[in-house]
This record gives sequence, C-alpha cells and structure tokens, in this order.
Amino acid sequence: MTLTVGHIGVVVSSLSRMRRFYGDVLGLREMRRIVRRGPHIDGLTGLTDVELEIVILGTEEHPNAVELLKYHRHPSAIIPRGPSGHGMNHIHFIVDDLTPILAMLEGENLECWGPPQEWPDNWSRVLYAKDPEENVIEFTERLA
Repeated sequence: MTLTVGHIGVVVSSLSRMRRFYGDVLGLREMRRIVRRGPHIDGLTGLTDVELEIVILGTEEHPNAVELLKYHRHPSAIIPRGPSGHGMNHIHFIVDDLTPILAMLEGENLECWGPPQEWPDNWSRVLYAKDPEENVIEFTERLA
C-alpha cells in the first residue's frame, strides 16, 4: 500500500478573510473554487441539505495543499485551540526565511505563541502563530 498526504482541510467562518490570508498574505495561489451540494456530499458528511463552498489553494508543486471549507447551511462555532489542543492542531509551512513571515504576521495583527525558537535539529528556527480564525500555523525555516 502507498500512502500520500493529499491536502489540509480547514472549515472556516469567513471564506473571504481566510482566502485573503492564505492567498494574498501567505502567497498560496487559488487553484479552484467549487460549490458542492447533493446526495454525495450529504452522504459523506452525514448532514442533510449541505451547501459547501470550497476554495482550493496551493503552489505549483502542491496544487491542492489547503482546502478552505465554508458550510453555508451548517455553520459551527469557532473553537479556539492552542498548540497543546487535542486532535488535529496545526498547519505546517516550510519557508526559507522567517523574517518576512514575522513582519507579515505583525502587519496582520496576528499573534504568535512566542518568538521564533532556535531548533536543535533539522530546522533553523520554528514559530507557532495564529491565522485570522485562530487556527495554529507552524512555520519552520530551512537550514541555510
């Protein structure tokens, strides 16, 4: 059996705000935008009368990296989590330099859990931050 990671799905409250952050601010490209409804999506989710708007963002190497999922008929409350929260808890991005990421986060008034940490193996510096809906994002800087 071969296993490959496909994408990360993030259920969002504001599709436009999260699209702007992951697309315009972080630089992922919008690859596709679709709306799903019908028996196949109802059956998949176990819900009824689902209307799901999806924005797929990625890069040339990973065109389906992040799916932003907006449930129009079944919204749920935002549950803030920190780095130690139970379950799926962060999205990981690898960058060449954390300096512009720090400036971007500051410019967007987004919080970090602490300053970048020098990492003992494999990476140069590591940072945990929040996206506009308080999902945890990890940025790791490649070794030079």
